[in-house]
Amino acid sequence: MSRSRNTNRLAKKICDQTELTLSTASRLAQQANTYLGSSVTDSPDPHQRRLEAHMAHVLASSFRDHQLNGALLGVREAEPEAQGVKLTLESGMADEVLRELLPRFDHDYGGIRGVPGLRVRGSKRRLVLHDAVSSAQVTVTRADGGSFRLPSARDGEALLWNRLPDGLSGDEKQEAEEWTDSRGINDLRVRDLLMSRIMRCPGLVNRTAAPHGFANCYTHHSGDLVIEWCCGDSVETLCAVLLAHGFADDVPRANALELISPRSAHLGDRTVILNRHGSCQYGRNAKYISESIRKGYAA
Repeated sequence: MSRSRNTNRLAKKICDQTELTLSTASRLAQQANTYLGSSVTDSPDPHQRRLEAHMAHVLASSFRDHQLNGALLGVREAEPEAQGVKLTLESGMADEVLRELLPRFDHDYGGIRGVPGLRVRGSKRRLVLHDAVSSAQVTVTRADGGSFRLPSARDGEALLWNRLPDGLSGDEKQEAEEWTDSRGINDLRVRDLLMSRIMRCPGLVNRTAAPHGFANCYTHHSGDLVIEWCCGDSVETLCAVLLAHGFADDVPRANALELISPRSAHLGDRTVILNRHGSCQYGRNAKYISESIRKGYAA
């Protein structure tokens, strides 16, 4: 297929999925320099999508701007499975991914950290993170094929994932209910769908962290996930690439994509927020920052 024909097809897809004008959709498609790819493979199970979404939300809140080798949420590859999804984790971040995901009560914080109800089984090299009250599960391996080290309790922490292997604590139940019945979120289905896709398309979202090896991600509340970066893809380019791979499929057209400015966009009615700085934020310091992050994980 010629590039011009592919650009026209992508522009039409963007136009069909969003309320952008044809001229704007064409501008995005021309920047993308990507062929229409196969769409992200979603799980048909709402419990599975909800678990993956919660995991993405927790990891974004935890890692912020501390990534290795451009793995925004610590994930290098994602492969759909008959039940769940298999994630290949950035080796240097893998143990910290487990620490952040597995639930623990933090007495200093005064609440639960991690994903409530998440439990673990499997071997040292292949772990299954599963929901205690549904069939939802995520398999994780390290990119280097090495063994995981399960987290131990730090001062002021009580590990919940190994105390209650077959059920939820009262605090976990409350936290889980708040995630599934979040007030102020217009469409929980869209939230779970898009945040699940964040986990399932690391090759796309990691583009933001590729130039420096790290980017910035965070959340304001249980209904959004923010990605910020400074170099590489423009916001419009990343939006076009995401749409080309079906990131906004099955999202109401009116809420699929809003271009706020050349440096900011909202997907799914502010579920996923993309912000790009107008200039490099790090310059020559980027390699020193990367090395500092690497030493932090090695400590």
